[in-house]
Amino acid sequence: MSSHTEYHADDTDRLLQAARRRARLAPILSWAVVALGLGLVAMFLLQAGIFSVLQPKPKPVPVTVEKPEQIVGSFSRIAGFDREKQPYEVTAKKGYQDKEKANLVHLEGLVATFRRSSGQSYEISSNAGLYDSKAKEMDLEGKVEIVEAGRFTAAMEKAHIVMEKKNLVSNVPVVVEMDSGTITANGLQITNDGKNILFLNGVKARFTETAKKGDNTQ
Repeated sequence: MSSHTEYHADDTDRLLQAARRRARLAPILSWAVVALGLGLVAMFLLQAGIFSVLQPKPKPVPVTVEKPEQIVGSFSRIAGFDREKQPYEVTAKKGYQDKEKANLVHLEGLVATFRRSSGQSYEISSNAGLYDSKAKEMDLEGKVEIVEAGRFTAAMEKAHIVMEKKNLVSNVPVVVEMDSGTITANGLQITNDGKNILFLNGVKARFTETAKKGDNTQ
């Protein structure tokens, strides 16, 4: 007795179609597995911060040099003695050497302190100054102010100082405030160790009532 299996044509077609579907799905499934694996790897690298390390770094912003090829200091100090052996000192918030003339020093936000032979000191301040180390002279510009406590306060826009003589000259309008009143002029000269103050051109004086009464009693 012999045994055999009978296959119908319909069964054969179904088997062939199933084989074809499996053949078509095989590449898709393999790519899906690869994509899933890559996704897991990328997630791991992202959590580990690898991507941030691999990303190109932004270019640093170039530093702007305010005064190239010049010596610049955030604080400057000049000190010396005048002809009467009295000390003077100039301090500035910023100073830099002129790139063409080494003897010139540009100063910003400066305060100069001088002392008279009597021991009385006074201050001269300004927004900017140009100091000549050879001539020992200085040009001031911008809100120049001279203050001698108990004596006077003078304000002007420009002035020239001879350091060793303590002589000051200004050829621009000046306002001098004193306890006795106010004097305005178109120029000013201070000489002889600060003892002599000469007002120039268009001098106007206005004295307080207290000063007038004092003058009448003399």
